[in-house]
Amino acid sequence: MIAALKGFSGVEISLDTAKPELVFATELNAHAPGIRTLEEMREVILDKTLVLPKELYYMYRDVYMKKDTGLLQSHKLRYDVTLIKPDMLGKELMKTAGHYHPGDFGELYEVLHGRCFCLLQRYRTEDATVIEEAILVKAKAGQKIVIPPGFGHILVNPGPQHLVTSNWVSSEFKSEYELYKETQGAAYFIMQENAKVTYIPNPNFKKVTALRIVEPAGRIEAFGLAEGSPMYPLINRSPEKLAFLNRPLDFNYADVFVNSSGGLL
Repeated sequence: MIAALKGFSGVEISLDTAKPELVFATELNAHAPGIRTLEEMREVILDKTLVLPKELYYMYRDVYMKKDTGLLQSHKLRYDVTLIKPDMLGKELMKTAGHYHPGDFGELYEVLHGRCFCLLQRYRTEDATVIEEAILVKAKAGQKIVIPPGFGHILVNPGPQHLVTSNWVSSEFKSEYELYKETQGAAYFIMQENAKVTYIPNPNFKKVTALRIVEPAGRIEAFGLAEGSPMYPLINRSPEKLAFLNRPLDFNYADVFVNSSGGLL
């Protein structure tokens, strides 16, 4: 099946669920994806004995309208698209490896297809095995997830569809994966058994705070974000709205989430 994603992305992207792969229009700069394999992820998966699936997700880096090359360079921004399969990792839901950002850089995600859990965690400055804040953001297609300064994060696909996300991020840094490897995963493992989604703390942390479950705010005026309104066009319409990605400490993040009215499902 081919699913058109332009309604949520604002650019010509389609999802081929049979392969799976993303298809980009010729006016877009796009390359073959980086493929995250089971072997590369084994350190952060709860069940280390897994042999399948071999491929977990696909990272399409530096996607943009070719006419916007100068704009992205001048504003020091990068736009990526990620395709995450709906397969299970044993009893764990499919997830990304997880990373932190150096310094105080944040990130901005948009769900283009499927559903997404984004697990955020902030560690104590002097000890990365003590988690002082843990937030699980539940999002659906058209919603935006702001990653505030100081938080590491993973994306989780609760299924049953393929999950496709896009993200704006500063081009001035590289993601840091080592701390997630050292603790063999995020602060919590998100599990599913008998159609019930649960979460358990990762025993490799000294201390993990209680998990707060939230949803993205429908509108975030400071960043020009509204549910259902694609975020890629901001680079043409209002690039200053993305300035928080390079100057994160100049902005307030108190209104980016709202408390969830339900559980994980």
